[in-house]
Amino acid sequence: MVHCSTIFSQITSLINRHDFDYYAGVHHSGQKLRFYNRWSQFMAILIGQLSGRKSLCDITDNLKAQQNRLYHLGMKPTSRLHWPE
Repeated sequence: MVHCSTIFSQITSLINRHDFDYYAGVHHSGQKLRFYNRWSQFMAILIGQLSGRKSLCDITDNLKAQQNRLYHLGMKPTSRLHWPE
């Protein structure tokens, strides 16, 4: 069986996950993260940037449609928060 890496896979392979977690922990200042970790945030923004998404709502809808594949990226499932008005 032939295996072909996607362009997204090739881009993410350039980023070492352990180094990312280390530097994210060193440079993090602010509130404690609740549910969505730094890696998941980074991957969501990277997916949004590479796929040309225009808004955070568009990114969350895209991630929700691809929810079964997020595990392979090391991401947690995404949900959109509804803030009370």
